[in-house]
Amino acid sequence: MEERGTVVSMLSSQTGDSTQQSNENVALMCKENPTLLKQIAEGLLHSDVKLAGDCAEVFTKVAETHPHLVTLYAEQLLSSIHHKHTRVRWESMHAVAFISPLIASRIIAVLDEIQERMFLDQSTIVKDYSILCLGNVASCGEVEAKMVLPILKQGLIQLGDKFISKVLTAMIGISKVSPSLAVEVLMYGYDYETHPKSSVQKAAKKLVKAAQ
Repeated sequence: MEERGTVVSMLSSQTGDSTQQSNENVALMCKENPTLLKQIAEGLLHSDVKLAGDCAEVFTKVAETHPHLVTLYAEQLLSSIHHKHTRVRWESMHAVAFISPLIASRIIAVLDEIQERMFLDQSTIVKDYSILCLGNVASCGEVEAKMVLPILKQGLIQLGDKFISKVLTAMIGISKVSPSLAVEVLMYGYDYETHPKSSVQKAAKKLVKAAQ
């Protein structure tokens, strides 16, 4: 896989690049030639965790602007959100969050797995992107919103102050797709408008504005 001339051989960990630039370059190549993503998907399974992390990062960078190109590799990314290495998990979850509106039914099917990452992962970043993923899916329609909202409500109770702004932001999409649920999430916006943390206040105010 790391043979000279393959796209995987151009990743940061393989070229000795201590920055993200090599991965940025590979992501650009993949956007221009999407068939290269097959090699990147294979790299997710590599025993070299730095290489696997680079591959997950490339998927994130491609998914940010071209999510439709990454949906083909949703299964590999969903498997990688359970990877033993933290960076692989967070980059994979970030990529999943970007493509989640395009694969909403698939995310709903593995809701327990996303919820597990949100509540039990040791990484704050994995939790953040799990919440983002759920918020994106919830904004796809009322059916999805009704399934996701109970998880977000549980997050407000269990995850602590560090995640409240993320959870409130994830509720904004719900207010736009479900008039009945908008009333409920509006109450959460009001509840947190006077929270001591400014980031929470800001998120709460945005939620109130969206839900009114």
